[in-house]
Parts: sequence; structure tokens; C-alpha cells
Amino acid sequence: MRQTRISVLLSVLLACSASAQAGSPAADNGSHHANQRVLYPRDSRPFGKSMSTWGETASQWVYAQPLERSPLYDPTGANCAVDQHGPVWYIARIAGPPVFSGTRHCTIPRGKSILLYIGAVTNTYPCPDPNFEPAPGQSLYDFLSQDAAAAMDTVNLLEVSLDGRPIRDVFGYRYASDNLVSIKGDLSLRPRMDGCITGAWQPAVVDGFFMMFKPLAPGSHTLVVHGTNTIGHDKTFTYYLTAE
Repeated sequence: MRQTRISVLLSVLLACSASAQAGSPAADNGSHHANQRVLYPRDSRPFGKSMSTWGETASQWVYAQPLERSPLYDPTGANCAVDQHGPVWYIARIAGPPVFSGTRHCTIPRGKSILLYIGAVTNTYPCPDPNFEPAPGQSLYDFLSQDAAAAMDTVNLLEVSLDGRPIRDVFGYRYASDNLVSIKGDLSLRPRMDGCITGAWQPAVVDGFFMMFKPLAPGSHTLVVHGTNTIGHDKTFTYYLTAE
């Protein structure tokens, strides 16, 4: 992965989340049972889609929104309802500097499940750098997947909680594309999010941490996420959600 590409991809890692306790990849089954009170099981297919497919769909949603109405770059939550359709409501990452703490407020229709985009790399192709190419004999999927995984592997701490109750084994909610997926990014996002956006449909892979929350009870809720990585990022996000 070329250096400028690294800076673009890592700048969006850990940009959004929910509140949960730090997890390690080896949590026990009791943790999973506790999580299932509020989350769909990590190997389930909510509404007929795998969790990796939901991660791809959420990435397509983020990439499709122009900068002026982007839920990713919205500092308050005013854009949280942009282009939301169907039974699942996306909670976007909060973009910010490497060390950052932010909050958002969002009202969510009653009965909606919630896809929390904790942090991910969406690796698109092609890129202006002529060296950003698969090695001879390497498939584009393998090239993009290895590139994305190298960035995501720098994440060394994730904590998520809902209404003060920690989610266990957050690292167990990492998903990656099984195949190439098509992403169309709005050109206004190119300078800030992904220098490889062309404005047309591009092949891509997504590798990241995603959780699907069951519909929240009516009323106010607080979702908190904290994450760090090995290159010095330390981010905390608090989401004040109202289900009505």
C-alpha cells in the first residue's frame, strides 16, 4: 500500500461506533449470549443479508452522500437521516483527527434495527498512483483485501457500550468482503475521504467492524465507542439516540 493511500485509509478507521467494552478475539460463549440481548448474532443474516454484506451496503451509503450532507462529516448529527431506507438505520462514523472525542444526536424511527459502523477500510480501485496495482498473477480481490486487512490489523483496542452496558468481544464483529463489491463515491468526498474516488462505479472491498443492534425501546439511549490503533489514533464517540 503506498504511503498516501495509508494516510487516507487510516484517517477513517474508528471513525464511528457504539458503546461497548473492549473485546479480545477470544471471548467466551457467555459473552455472545449476553450480547444477543441487544445484538443480532454475529454469524446471523439480518433481513436476509450477511453481516459482511451489510457492511458493504453501509459503505455504499456513506460513499454516495455529497460532502455538504454527509453523515460522516456532520459534526452534530443533523444529517443522520440522510438517505435512510428500509428496516435498518445506519449510524455513520464521526470523522475527526487522529486523537479526537465527538458527540452526535440522532432521532431514529421506532422499530428500526441499527447498523453500527464501528470502523472500516473501503479499498477502492483504481487509484492515481501507478504503483497501486496487483502483483503479477495476483487477483484484484486478493490485492485489495490484503491492502485493507493491513490497515485494519493496526486496531488494538475497541470498546462499545449501550446505555452503560458493555458489548463483549468487539473484535469478534470484524467482517470482510467475500468478493469484489461495486462502490460509487461522490467526487466531493475525494479530497477528504478517499483520493481514489472517480465518481463512477468502482470495484472495492470492505474490511471492518460492524454490529447490528435490535430495535431500541422508545426513549433516549446512549451509545459509546472508544478505539485506538498502533499508529497513535485514540478516538471516542458518543451517540445520543432517541427512538420514537
